[in-house]
Amino acid sequence: MTVTDWAFYRDGRRQTGEDYDDAVAAARERQGFVWLRLHEPGEDDLHRIAADFGLHPLAVRDALDQRQGTKIGHYDGLVYLVLRRVRYDGGVHDAGRLTVLAGPDVVVTVSEGDPDPVPAIAERLEGQPKLLGHGPASVLYLVADTTVDEYTATAEAFEADLTEIEAAVFDDVSGNQAGRIYRAKREQLTLQKAIAPLGLPVRLLTQRVPDLIAPKVQTYFRGIADHVDRLHAQLNGYDEIISSMLQANLAQLSVAQNNDMRKITSWAAIVAVPTAIAGIYGMNFRHMPELHWTYGYPGVLLLMAGLCWMLYVNFKRRGWL
Repeated sequence: MTVTDWAFYRDGRRQTGEDYDDAVAAARERQGFVWLRLHEPGEDDLHRIAADFGLHPLAVRDALDQRQGTKIGHYDGLVYLVLRRVRYDGGVHDAGRLTVLAGPDVVVTVSEGDPDPVPAIAERLEGQPKLLGHGPASVLYLVADTTVDEYTATAEAFEADLTEIEAAVFDDVSGNQAGRIYRAKREQLTLQKAIAPLGLPVRLLTQRVPDLIAPKVQTYFRGIADHVDRLHAQLNGYDEIISSMLQANLAQLSVAQNNDMRKITSWAAIVAVPTAIAGIYGMNFRHMPELHWTYGYPGVLLLMAGLCWMLYVNFKRRGWL
């Protein structure tokens, strides 16, 4: 099996020295609860555990469905919660799912991706005996809380990236930042896909589930709900920032193109003067002005240079060059 660890808890303490069958029997008699930790399990693994603890088949089916997003379900006293995890490694990426099946006598956590967050959650929870004393609901709470903390850390790193892109957009020598802005938009959507659907499940957990979530644990879930609301507001702010950056980048590109066109037009006008004069004299008519004047050739060159200089000064004064 892909059970990375299991433990039996009674009165907020991990019990040692018992084998798996004895722990399951004690849990069924409501003398504690068993926490099974699975990492990327197979279908047979979950079905075996479901048979041991009488888990609802619909919950098991949802846990095995790779297409399942953030969701909460309640089946005959069993709470099923799936959370979408995200990670930051130079960008925001989907880190797989973390699923919790919590009943009166058992908690099953199913994790995907590396690193597996469940061992750190277990270590943190075992350091809080009072919270652990509330049974499976404590695991449900700490899994949700840890996942939301991951969202917060990822959102802060993403915000730092947005600040860097924003500075580049308003830098005259930065060039076109459209590619970075669109990548940031996709990362923002990844964050939103993970965080936005979590609001309703957490609020549902603030309502008492019979024989599972104690009133004190409901208070903890209200804190998570507030945290999710703040994150959702942050995401809306990021969306507005990205839209503003894209508009500013497009405006700067338009201004840059206008400046380029003015420069091209100015130089074309300057070059047109000697081209026109040379073209006229190149027609080789017999009675052209100053054909027989000794200083005619340098005089025409000086005329070309003078007219070009006047145009250059005029365009420079107007800011076209």
